[in-house]
Amino acid sequence: QNIEEIRLKIDERNKYYTKAILENDVEAMLGMYTDNILSLPSYQPMIRGMASVRAISEEQKETGWRTTHFVLNTTDIIPAGNYVIEVGNYDMIMSPPDSEEEWPDNGKYITVWEVQDDGSLKIRMETWNTDSNPWVNINEDSMLEEKSPD
Repeated sequence: QNIEEIRLKIDERNKYYTKAILENDVEAMLGMYTDNILSLPSYQPMIRGMASVRAISEEQKETGWRTTHFVLNTTDIIPAGNYVIEVGNYDMIMSPPDSEEEWPDNGKYITVWEVQDDGSLKIRMETWNTDSNPWVNINEDSMLEEKSPD
């Protein structure tokens, strides 16, 4: 597999995915996945199959949360037979419903793309996690007091 051709395909798919995320377009996003998608999100259980991903995606859309900024940056591409492993980092901003507050996040991801019969790519497996430590602001003294047997 030619790395430059693969990179162009991945860049094209990531642009489409980014547009779907920003427009909260669940159907466009789901069209990116294989039927047997395996998703491993941060702070959530593993999600198996299109039906489960669809249910969770529609549920999330109904909450009113929006992604207002989303950028994917591919750092590595590893061809592996009928698959391509993409490694990268992301930068995003989310907004809760009925609020002007913004929640920035950045982290890293791995996407396993499956080459389809027509040469296109679909996501077979994905995982991502934040670079932000959610426990960084916890008062260490209060944690020690809670753990102390005295």
